[in-house]
Amino acid sequence: MFRLSRSTRRGRLVAALALLIALYTASPCWAWGRLGHRVIAKLAERHLTDRANAEIKALLEPGESLADAYTWADEVRGQMRHTGPWHYVDVPLEESRYDDKWAADNPAKGYIVPKIRELRAVLKDRSRPIEERRQALRFLVHLVEDLHMPLHVGENHDKGGNQLQVRFFDRGSNLHSVWDTGIIAHAQPNEEKWVADLVAMDTPEAMRDAQKGTVEDWATESLLADREAYQDPKTGQRIKRGATLGDEYQAKSLPVAKRRLYQASARLARVLNEALGS
Repeated sequence: MFRLSRSTRRGRLVAALALLIALYTASPCWAWGRLGHRVIAKLAERHLTDRANAEIKALLEPGESLADAYTWADEVRGQMRHTGPWHYVDVPLEESRYDDKWAADNPAKGYIVPKIRELRAVLKDRSRPIEERRQALRFLVHLVEDLHMPLHVGENHDKGGNQLQVRFFDRGSNLHSVWDTGIIAHAQPNEEKWVADLVAMDTPEAMRDAQKGTVEDWATESLLADREAYQDPKTGQRIKRGATLGDEYQAKSLPVAKRRLYQASARLARVLNEALGS
């Protein structure tokens, strides 16, 4: 049997580890993970008007749901590298609110808010080619969801928490991953149970409250939540590299994550109904 030499095996192992590290730390653009994104989309679908729902079905591929469509924006990042900064905006944590100047001064710092406005206009314009509107829809679903993940708005000079290594319940992670998947999955890894939890919150009053405000207001909410996400409840100080986050951090953060998931679903429904429902 053919066997690789020890040096060749070692070289391949080093290359594989380097690739994993690069994937783990390179980009601040992943948000909520599969579980969070799908939960938001599934709840949003419950609040679409008949007209908006019909238009969405006509734009997407046969059998493709909003919960399926969210993945497209991440899948094309390799071919459409210019879309990376669409997923976030770097606003210093010390700022009191979002302002478009943070998107205008340096596009590399991200411009998710103006991009959401632009995509909404494209989707609403029925004179545009169907493929252009389909792309706008898929990006819009993803970016509205991303906007509500706190670490996609605040800037702490660590690529949205990707470079802040921590231990979450005794497992190596980074702060972005903790919010991306850790908090949600630790509480409940089952998608349908998460949907049921959010449906239980979904009263007419809650929906009306959640749908208020502008895209800029929603970004400000994430900025303020991001500031809190960097605070260690055990010390009252900003989280430092190597910090261990466990029950106290989970208890503090889970209600915030749940609220942002619900608000994202309500607002995604609002954005789509406004663009497609008339």
